[in-house]
Amino acid sequence: MITRIPWQAAVWRPLRQRPGATILAIVGIALGVALGLAIALINVQAVSDFSAGLRHLAGQADLTLSAPGSGFAESWYTRLSMAPGVEVAAPEIRLEAPIVQPAHKAPLHILGIDAFQAARMGQPLIPLNLHSPLALLDPRNIALSPSAMQALDLKVGDYMTVNAAGHPRRLHIIAELPDIHNIGAIGVMDIAAVQWLWGRGDQINQIDLRLQPSISNAAFEQKWQPLLPPGAVLESPVQQGRVAADASRAYRVNLLVLSLVALFTGAFLVYATLAMGVVRQRQQLALLRVLGLRRREIIFAVLLQGLTLGVPGALLGLPLGVVTAGLALTHLGGDLGAGYFSGAALQLQWHPLLMLLFFAAGLAAALFGAFLPAWETSQAMPAQALRAGAEEQGHLHRQHPNIGFLLLLLALMGSLAPSIHGIPYLAYGAIACLLFALLFLLTPLLRLIIHLIPLPGATLWRLSLQQLRGAPGRAAQSLAAVVVAFSLVVAMAIMVGSFRDSVANWLSDILRADIYVQAGMNKDTLLPAGSAASLCQLADVSHCSPLRRVALNLLPGHPPVTLLARGMNLHNPGREIQIIRAVPLNTLTAPPIWISDILAGISHWQPGQQVQIPLGGQQRKVSIAGIYRDYAYQEGSISMPIQQYRQWSHDDGVNGVALWLRPHIPVAAALAQLHQQIPDARQFLIATPREIRQRSLQIFNQSFAATYALEAVAMIIGLLGVSSGFGAQTLMRRNEFAMLRHLGLRQRDLLVILFAEGSILSLSGIVIGGGLGLAISVILIMIVNPESFHWHMGFQPPWPMLGLMSLVLWIASTGTMMLSGRRALRHSSAVIRDD
Repeated sequence: MITRIPWQAAVWRPLRQRPGATILAIVGIALGVALGLAIALINVQAVSDFSAGLRHLAGQADLTLSAPGSGFAESWYTRLSMAPGVEVAAPEIRLEAPIVQPAHKAPLHILGIDAFQAARMGQPLIPLNLHSPLALLDPRNIALSPSAMQALDLKVGDYMTVNAAGHPRRLHIIAELPDIHNIGAIGVMDIAAVQWLWGRGDQINQIDLRLQPSISNAAFEQKWQPLLPPGAVLESPVQQGRVAADASRAYRVNLLVLSLVALFTGAFLVYATLAMGVVRQRQQLALLRVLGLRRREIIFAVLLQGLTLGVPGALLGLPLGVVTAGLALTHLGGDLGAGYFSGAALQLQWHPLLMLLFFAAGLAAALFGAFLPAWETSQAMPAQALRAGAEEQGHLHRQHPNIGFLLLLLALMGSLAPSIHGIPYLAYGAIACLLFALLFLLTPLLRLIIHLIPLPGATLWRLSLQQLRGAPGRAAQSLAAVVVAFSLVVAMAIMVGSFRDSVANWLSDILRADIYVQAGMNKDTLLPAGSAASLCQLADVSHCSPLRRVALNLLPGHPPVTLLARGMNLHNPGREIQIIRAVPLNTLTAPPIWISDILAGISHWQPGQQVQIPLGGQQRKVSIAGIYRDYAYQEGSISMPIQQYRQWSHDDGVNGVALWLRPHIPVAAALAQLHQQIPDARQFLIATPREIRQRSLQIFNQSFAATYALEAVAMIIGLLGVSSGFGAQTLMRRNEFAMLRHLGLRQRDLLVILFAEGSILSLSGIVIGGGLGLAISVILIMIVNPESFHWHMGFQPPWPMLGLMSLVLWIASTGTMMLSGRRALRHSSAVIRDD
């Protein structure tokens, strides 16, 4: 009777024999888990903090009536406070005010409240330590949250100056608000003071409602929804948070998928490590089979090797991910520069379930990387595996190109499938299918490329190429991780480069004026009354275009879109916007508007269609004259002539002015005249098209900083795989190298052979990975981005950058192969030193 072989002979000993490859595989899994967990923690924290902030500010409110922009008449507060079923109603005005003194880039969120009604509502906005209960009613007083105090380096008793509707207003800090998590940097004033200072008249933009216990939210909404003022929305604080979360969902899903790229690449690293390990063990495992080890035990043994790599990798990745998330939240904020949430730093919270999920994901990735080598090894016939040269024969028998072609077909079907709830999950699945297909098609592709390379005249290079032609399967295993990593890096580089070029071209096309003057970056900041007219009347100015930005609640369940009232020339609207599609104006039966391609993708509106927009307290019928490209407003935008806007809204405010100079007038001279004739000009944001373009592209680069980091990590993991795989190959070929030494080759000749093989393999990996990356980039540009964000961009690969990346990868991977190969030769007992 045959005695059972101890498990350590099939599981633990192979990992101990290759400690370097084992450590690299563990590091690959750890990096993948860390990045995925960090992005997930940031996403969850940003959404939960944003929603919690809304709930805290609402106090005990059940519903909130809100309208962005100019809001609605204060009479609605009286009407709702007296409505049946309403227990408490608290009016508010919310806006953003640029800070003049002390100098601060970010505007301050101002809340105008009725302190008495806010106290009844249980809102945490009542200032602490007021010397008089009526002090907050003074329009010169303000109370700041602790976050605002810290950001502005102010304390109670200090003064600050804000820009209120174009006028500097000096405010006295009389108290500090309660330190409540999630409310961020805000200032609280009396609602009447805000109405007066910001010229809001009797307008408010929010009413918080607490209903009587017997009244349900749904019943109240159903009764009042048809009666609401145009542009107003009645919803609960939870619904408000859900709308904001849904708006950023596509961005968060996209970033999470990108973070999983590192984990996916780590799985390929485990695959390469274990595939090389089982090839080295092939004869040992075949002998164990002869001695009584069954196939399922072989599979179990190799899977245990994968689990041995996955457990420490996942455990190491958890604290690394938490630290990475904490650093990102501190320095980049919850939106990582994307602009969906406040850029303020958030405090990281523990999420044990999320950490458990990513620990399981790390184990799953390791087991995925181990399964294919385990299955292939179990299928080998013991008698064949014991013969010399069985390794490459095993590769030939294990090729399944038909599975690869089936995965390519599934990728095509997934890329053509529609999105699900606005997220192209099947398109992401198509990308995964392309990467999985690589496992089954890499060896045939590598063989094809190697056979297309003509045999060189140099003997050593000829010998290297012949060796690769004879054993492409063994070489393919060492390339798997780096080909996957490079393909994803190429895909992201093409997508980001195409997007950046599209944004740059768009900016060049729309920034046609010579000088742009703005009161501030947010919609609540206006130029002082008469400033716009003064700017347009400057002697050096030939014509101008004023701009008014207003937020509108336009689509149910969607965040407000931005209305851009411009000084448009109806005979040449393309002077102000980059029109994609349009219909003749004489075919329209209502005043024209133009909508951005993002809004067109969300609303499915088409040119020539009639719609209604809320302006001036009424629903206004308009016709869509065309669709234009606009990357500036992520939730969509509408452009219309400012004359029509003023006629309907009776709002003469101006946020900014675009100035065209007279011929041959230098910009510097015009700027000098502007500062000389308009005393308030130094408070404005004044920029030339070149400055705006540079700043916009700088913001673009910051927004994609996380993407660049993910690309770098994926490439590092891929290079780890190359080092592990090529080093293992060199050790496996020690008898071959010993024979070459016996035939007269020197050690430096062996290094030349390794260099030649590394160069050819690196070049082949670049070609295969580059081709796969091009295919993935097409899916990202043509399907994922339009369906996720409704952005449309041209396919503009950054060829110089791709060439530089290919060169860097060729040098790095070839150098990595040389180092690992030389180290393997040094430790090989079969290599004899030169005399």
